[in-house]
Amino acid sequence: MKNVMVRAWEIAKAAVVKFGGKVKEFFARALAMAWAEVKAPKYTEVELKADTRKHRTWMAQIVGTHPTFKLDRKFLNEDGTDEFGDKIFRLKDGAYEFNNGNRRGFFLIQNGMKVSVTQNEINSYIA
Repeated sequence: MKNVMVRAWEIAKAAVVKFGGKVKEFFARALAMAWAEVKAPKYTEVELKADTRKHRTWMAQIVGTHPTFKLDRKFLNEDGTDEFGDKIFRLKDGAYEFNNGNRRGFFLIQNGMKVSVTQNEINSYIA
């Protein structure tokens, strides 16, 4: 609760600097904004199969374009595993590529929601 109030005062003071006026005029909206920040999902959990002898599973964040490989990727380490050994990734908003055994694909995380997309859609998202 204290962190929410401190953040609300920061937002209200920044509004005074930007727009002028008094802090108390902006505080109600600033408090609503601070609560929205606290309640917003910080990440989305995505699960991939465990590695096998034949196939490695991986997750990569798409960070831009690459002259040779078309997409520039940042490969991610898993954040944990479940009781069956499957990998769990905690992802923020952005574009991702995964390899889950024999299957490879792309998806976007937008506002905490996972949306499957094609490579062409990823290319337009990055551009």
